[in-house]
Amino acid sequence: MSTDGISVNTIDAVDIRRNERFHMFPEERVKSIAGITGVIGFFSGFYDGIKSSSVRYLTENSHRLPRNVGGWYFYHKKKNYIMLTSGFRTGVRHGLKYSLLVSSFFSAEALVDQARGVQDFLNTTVTSSVFFTTFAYYKRLSRVQTLSYGKRGFLFGLCIGVCQDLMIWNRGGKVWYLEEWVVKRSGTQPEKM
Repeated sequence: MSTDGISVNTIDAVDIRRNERFHMFPEERVKSIAGITGVIGFFSGFYDGIKSSSVRYLTENSHRLPRNVGGWYFYHKKKNYIMLTSGFRTGVRHGLKYSLLVSSFFSAEALVDQARGVQDFLNTTVTSSVFFTTFAYYKRLSRVQTLSYGKRGFLFGLCIGVCQDLMIWNRGGKVWYLEEWVVKRSGTQPEKM
């Protein structure tokens, strides 16, 4: 079976991204995740900004509501302008915040991967625990809340890390603990790719 003179086995043999998280190199992964979370943050902030400014405008002007058709026209015209400007302002703020936080998380994860020399769920778990605990300290939460955030970070990192490892394993990449499990289970060496 070939595609334009290149066999499928050759394509599998030269898949150098097989062992990477999300099938991307760290720099590509951080850039793409930063862009995606920035867009999600923008739309989330835009929606929040529009809703809050709409209610705020009504609250600020409820004592002087218009009494004729022309007054209502200008009331809604100004209200829509204020809603859009507030929505864009809040959207940009949320987009930058989401993008910065998520890209710094994945950058730290890539640094831990590089420092350990292995990509596995432990790196994601450690990075997530540190990030959640740091966030709790930054927000000056109580000791109980900080411990709760640390536990949540641990569980979140564990779930995300195991999912990433299963994605790597599913596409034929190397995950050391899954390979050892297969060897113990079957008594044979896994196929080398």
